[in-house]
Parts: sequence; structure tokens; C-alpha cells
Amino acid sequence: MLPKVLVDKGGIDAAEGDWQRLLQHIEAELVERENPYSEDELIAALQGCSGLIRLGSHMPDLTRRVFAEVPELKIAGVRGDRFGTGVDMDAASEFDVKIIDTDNISSSQPVAEWDLAMMLICLRNAGAVYRQMMQGTETWAVAGNADFVSGELTERKVGLIGCGHVGQRLIELLRPFRVDLLVYDPYISDDLAYELEIVCGEMDDVLGHADILVVQVPHTPNTEKMIGARELDLLGTGKILVNCSRGKVIDQQALIEKLEAGELIAGLDVFDPEPMEKDNPLRHMPNAFITPHIAWYAPHALSRCFGLMAEEFEHFFTGEPLQYELTRRMVDIRSGQL
Repeated sequence: MLPKVLVDKGGIDAAEGDWQRLLQHIEAELVERENPYSEDELIAALQGCSGLIRLGSHMPDLTRRVFAEVPELKIAGVRGDRFGTGVDMDAASEFDVKIIDTDNISSSQPVAEWDLAMMLICLRNAGAVYRQMMQGTETWAVAGNADFVSGELTERKVGLIGCGHVGQRLIELLRPFRVDLLVYDPYISDDLAYELEIVCGEMDDVLGHADILVVQVPHTPNTEKMIGARELDLLGTGKILVNCSRGKVIDQQALIEKLEAGELIAGLDVFDPEPMEKDNPLRHMPNAFITPHIAWYAPHALSRCFGLMAEEFEHFFTGEPLQYELTRRMVDIRSGQL
């Protein structure tokens, strides 16, 4: 008999192959209701279940009581909870329930691609040139950023702050460009750095190294405004800054001042606050190429989230190692506790 798993697909259009793959290893009990479960209703629905998949909004938080009253539960897949706010992580560990979150991994590919696109756009000063083209004021074959890092990406000095799933995918995308890459991430292990074939340094080393700086970190108490006036001064004049992670990790006012002074070119997909105020000066700066938090989105990203989740459940029920387990340590790092 296959293990029973309560599944809330959350409206995700799962690929048929991924769904069939999952059904080879579980008996799925689909959530087919309009109203969310109460905690009591969830506990009742989970009786006899070895797992749950929460990709929608029908299931409440996974509390200590849920884990205590459903002793058969051994694996829970959740979406969009990389900080563990909807899961009692200590109770999950105590009751030996594995927590899986594939949301961040599924969106890492489109975000990394937009990081790369932003780098290329800023190298050609394309934000300013596009404005000129629309106004009919362009100068042909002149990008207008000769005093900045400009032209091609090949063999440029790149600094990367943050080497999580997005950063690692970006490193793959940068390999054909033969960039001189220096990475800052206090949590990356020596083994992983060796595997990725990267050189790591301290934050100031990366800032001093970079012609193009890519910031790709989550927003936590430790990363809020980690790039401020001091860090922008260390980056220096005539450089490029790309941020497709979270707006709050950069001191936006300090960045605006640098842009107003004409010292940087920036590619920004995220802001503080969001949505951006209508009168934010970033909207009118020719040296800022801005997009409305679209880096994460691609039509296949959500279905990929389900596919990775199905793969993890297959790993669990066949005794193979998990790849995307959400642990207490990971939550503490993301929450600024470590």
C-alpha cells in the first residue's frame, strides 16, 4: 500500500509527467474545497497520512499540535515559507518530520537570467539609450557611458554578494564570459566553493574588486541596508550595480544620491518600498534601468516548483537523500539569528 499524502496543489498547473511520477510513490488525497482548513479540520484530514504538500492556501500553520496529533506524518512540502514562519521548526525536528521547500529553487533560474540580462543592459547603458530613442534624441552608435564600465561582459571583474541557489545559477551562466569573479557569502562552505570553482573574499574585497556588483541575498535583519553609503563609496565611481533580490538590502536613499551624482549605473528589479512610490526619483533617472519585481516570474517556474517537490517526495519514500530540506539552521540564518 502506498503512503497517503494530503495534497493542496494551489492552482499550480503541474506537468502531467511530474504528477504521474508522484503518484507512483504516494496515494494522493487532493484538497478540493473552497474554504481553508481550521487546525482541527487539518488534523482530522491528516489522520493516516504520511505526508502533506501545501502549495496553496487551504492549510493553516503546521503547529506543534499538528505534529503531535498526527504521529504518522513524516514529510511536509510547503511553498513560499523559506523563513519557516508557517511551520514550528522545533516541533518538526522533535517529531522527526522533514520539511521541504522548493519555491526558492524553482525561481532561481529566471532570477539568475534576469541578473545576467541586467548586467548586459547596464554595460550598454541601454536604459538611457532607450529613453533617447523614444524621444528621438539618440546619437547613433554611441551608448554614452564611455566613462563607466561599458561594452562587453567578457573578462570583466564581477563581484557577487550572496551565493545561494540564484547566485550558483548565475555563476553557471557567467562561465562562457570568462569573468574575473569574486564572491562574498559568509555561509558558503570551503567544499562548496571548491565545487563551484570560485574564489571567495570579504565584503570589502568584493566591493573593491568589482566593475559590476550583483547583490543576491535574502532580506534578513543581518542584510537590511548591507549596501549603504560606505559600501557604495568602496564600489567607486563608474561601476554597475545590479539588484534582483530584495530592495531593503540596499540603502535606497544612498543609492539614489550616487545615481543623481552620475557615479553609477544600476539595474534594479526590487525597491523599498514596493510598489514603488509614483514620485520616486528612480523612475526618471536615465542611469537606472528598473523593472517591477519581475525577475522571479517565468511561466514554468511554478510548475517547476511542483516538479521538484514531486522529486523530493520520491527521494523520501525510496530512501534517497533529500536535496531541498528546510532545516532549523537554514531558517535561523535567513532570519538573522546566525
